[in-house]
Amino acid sequence: MKLRCIANNGQALPDSYLESGSGYSSNTEFPLTIGKEYVVYALAIRDNQVWYYISDDDDLYYPVHQPAPLFEVVDNALSKYWKYAFTPEHLDHLALFGFYEWISDPYFYDRLTDGREREVSILRRMKSLMDLEAVSVAQ
Repeated sequence: MKLRCIANNGQALPDSYLESGSGYSSNTEFPLTIGKEYVVYALAIRDNQVWYYISDDDDLYYPVHQPAPLFEVVDNALSKYWKYAFTPEHLDHLALFGFYEWISDPYFYDRLTDGREREVSILRRMKSLMDLEAVSVAQ
């Protein structure tokens, strides 16, 4: 799945993404470049919101969730590496599409962002596969 950024601030978000507790406001600036394309490494659904996990312009070693209204979908093919999980017990999402290790372990992302070697290694491998997949689909 591939996206193109169409907005990079909170003014472009519906009110449901700006509600108290979300940490976002209409003044929020996101580390995204308008017109730039991004590969989606996971997709989360929470309430009536969709979040894409991408490597944004902060270029961290792990993907970060960004609100769907900031993007248009360029390639709507779901990654062949994605699986689905219904996650009502999770605080960050109700449903998650992502690679097996991520969707099957509720603490995978936490350990990944903590820099744990196993999770970072898995992400590198899966990110590389999905990047190649996105390039081959585009050709």
